[in-house]
Amino acid sequence: MAWTANAPLRAQNLNLAVGRTATASSVENSSYLASNATDNDYRTRWSSEYADSQFLVVDLGAIQTIDRVRIGWEVAYGKDFMLQVSNDALTWTTVKTVTGNTPTDRSGYYLNEYPNLNSSGRYVRMLGTARNTVYGYSIYEFEVFSFSNSVASLASGMLGSASNTEGGYDSSLAFDGNENTRWSTLNTTNQSLSVDLGQNVNISRIYLNWEQAYGVNFVVQSSNDGVTWTTFATYSNNRVLYNEMAVAASGRYVRMYGLDGGQNNGGFSLWEFQVFGTPAPLPVALTSFTAAARGAGVTVSWTTASEQNNAGFEVQRGTDGVQFKSIAKVAGAVNSQIAKAYQYLDAAPLHGASYYRLKQIDLDGRETYGPVVAVQLAGAPVASLTIYPNPTPDQATVQWEAAAASGGQWRLVTTTGQVVQQQNFEVQPGPNVQKLDLRALPAGNYVLLVEAGGQLLRRQLVQKVQ
Repeated sequence: MAWTANAPLRAQNLNLAVGRTATASSVENSSYLASNATDNDYRTRWSSEYADSQFLVVDLGAIQTIDRVRIGWEVAYGKDFMLQVSNDALTWTTVKTVTGNTPTDRSGYYLNEYPNLNSSGRYVRMLGTARNTVYGYSIYEFEVFSFSNSVASLASGMLGSASNTEGGYDSSLAFDGNENTRWSTLNTTNQSLSVDLGQNVNISRIYLNWEQAYGVNFVVQSSNDGVTWTTFATYSNNRVLYNEMAVAASGRYVRMYGLDGGQNNGGFSLWEFQVFGTPAPLPVALTSFTAAARGAGVTVSWTTASEQNNAGFEVQRGTDGVQFKSIAKVAGAVNSQIAKAYQYLDAAPLHGASYYRLKQIDLDGRETYGPVVAVQLAGAPVASLTIYPNPTPDQATVQWEAAAASGGQWRLVTTTGQVVQQQNFEVQPGPNVQKLDLRALPAGNYVLLVEAGGQLLRRQLVQKVQ
């Protein structure tokens, strides 16, 4: 295994409050200063006097977009409080009112996160009106962000692997989209957790959500082949539960490599490891990709407008639109600025539904993937479905007729085959209706795949319009 050791890097911390000036209505004593709430350290904290009416203010240094606030409380958390913003620290606008607060308990850390605040200001304030305990208010970290996590992680549902696993805390639990399940290892040195994104992507943001056994010294790396790794972020003496970083990287594989010292003598443990970005463009300009039944076989056809360093293609086939196997190799034109047409006959297709996609291979061995298409052969009827409204800014309804009761599943995939949503359901005879909630996804074109009762239902979906 190779590791490209770049110069030490620290990715951009997306928490706007780190290192900023903080002031408070009071402090319990000199060990619990307001500045402790913005020092990027979950081992220090601000604590107020024992009174209900208290506040903590962070000066961001300039007017900023404020869309999300996360508060890491000690057990003395606020029961009732307001989040407020201001341009001048004199006139305040309330963006969130909280009553009867019940934060998430993370083994002694109590977390609140408030997204979609849709506000701006230079100053952000927690104004407490009622305490949860007889003590004051106590905050480990007060974090402010200009964005909310409203798009799907590219790592969600993808194949994870780890150097070591503790008991039932499997690597897949860090990529399941559930912040109440986690990967864990008791080993405290040289531990890794990686994910296969299925294709090369341009990576713009990483989000590590640690359990209290957080990594102290670690790097974040990417790879095209899972063998040679390039470091794009280095963390030394990390002391926070959440690492949200802006990065400029690319690759098919991403990993956290823990160098030493899981915090609290507990190894390394991640609730969620999320990756955000966009699929890397194909080095060929693909203008069409189709698959159609021809007699007993399936003809797969595609055309390119131009090609650069293109060694060739692999035609891949699968049964579910997610997992694929290569069935043929087709040489490319290497470099071309004129249109090229390609064709492959799958003489022994799968019975029922077959899914096809292209894997394009560069001369240097890098791989990217094209769109997914489906073909239904005789013997498994294709049913029609209706999607409305389409296009839609938020939600859509899917409706179809079924001949008999059965189990079913729908998947929403990108045009490059990335699954962004999926759900199992029970099919009833006659009319069936499913709701799609698309609000968390970016605008674009998606393919809806519904399989139920031996039927394949497929419809191109224009997901979200602004």
